[in-house]
Amino acid sequence: MKKILWIIIFIKGLLFCSCKKTETPSVTSNYSTVNVRVTTAETGYIYLDGLYTGFQTPYTINVTKGKHIIGVAQKSSFQYLRKEFVFSSDTEVNLTNTDRPDPKIWKALWIGLYETKGNSGTGDCSTHFTRSDLDQGYDFFRWSITNHFEKYSYGTMKWDIERKDIQVPVQLKKSNESWFTVEPDVIAKLSAVIQPGAYDCVFVFWRESEGACSFKSNYFGLAWTNPMAETIKTGYVTVKLEPGANLSDKINYYKNNDPGVWIHEWLHTTGENFYQNQGKKMPQKAKDGLAVHAAEMYDYKFPWMNWYLDFMSGRVPDFSGEPKYAGIGPETFLNCTVRETASGSCN
Repeated sequence: MKKILWIIIFIKGLLFCSCKKTETPSVTSNYSTVNVRVTTAETGYIYLDGLYTGFQTPYTINVTKGKHIIGVAQKSSFQYLRKEFVFSSDTEVNLTNTDRPDPKIWKALWIGLYETKGNSGTGDCSTHFTRSDLDQGYDFFRWSITNHFEKYSYGTMKWDIERKDIQVPVQLKKSNESWFTVEPDVIAKLSAVIQPGAYDCVFVFWRESEGACSFKSNYFGLAWTNPMAETIKTGYVTVKLEPGANLSDKINYYKNNDPGVWIHEWLHTTGENFYQNQGKKMPQKAKDGLAVHAAEMYDYKFPWMNWYLDFMSGRVPDFSGEPKYAGIGPETFLNCTVRETASGSCN
């Protein structure tokens, strides 16, 4: 009986040893990763190879051995730091302001319309903006470029802006839905500088109504969502404004209450097709088929400025798969722009 007992104990010991050996592969697999402690002078969001990790500095992330880009979008200064490393063992990466990349230059053409004409409900008529009015609209646009476009990219994009107003009357198109729009082909015929590869986006500003002449439609701004499918191969945005009694007061109202029209429309030009075609994961589309309109699906609140920030910085939580965060991201803005893609000059 004792011999049988010892044999049973001995067999159990063999089974125990065998069980331990099966864990060896998982231990071995750990040899292919390293722990990286990421630190910065101010708190920032940590990116690995362009994707948000979900962590903020200081934090230790686990990465595979080899070459990686560590990036940090600093929360207070809105500056992006990045550096390439070849990792072979546990280490600490401290990013400083010397690791700020040069921003990518994006080019915009802003056009103010002195006169827009069309057939309204009362017949043919026109609306007009003065030079002073257009100056205010242009300042509104430049204010958004500084406070939204460049800021939300964490300094990875810098906009070079040209302004070329059109003084001749511009004919509006009336759609079947009774929308009045300034079409890109009409503007391109009046602006010979608009050519594929010349601009990343064209922005057109015009007056919605004046006295009895009204071209009111159910939108504030419109954007054409697939730049590479357009003849001009550039982003195209129109913003129309009803100035009311005082244009300055109306613009200040929007700045304080609904400031996102310029960045919202521009995001349509890059966030619906352009970056998806490059393999970037954008947020899921809303019921109308547009990703930029999906803010409420992700529980963002009006006036959506945090939505635009997370959309641009690639930090929209997306738990439907991998990666866990969707959007563009600072690293992406350092790559090919719309105009470079159009001209085939991407590096």
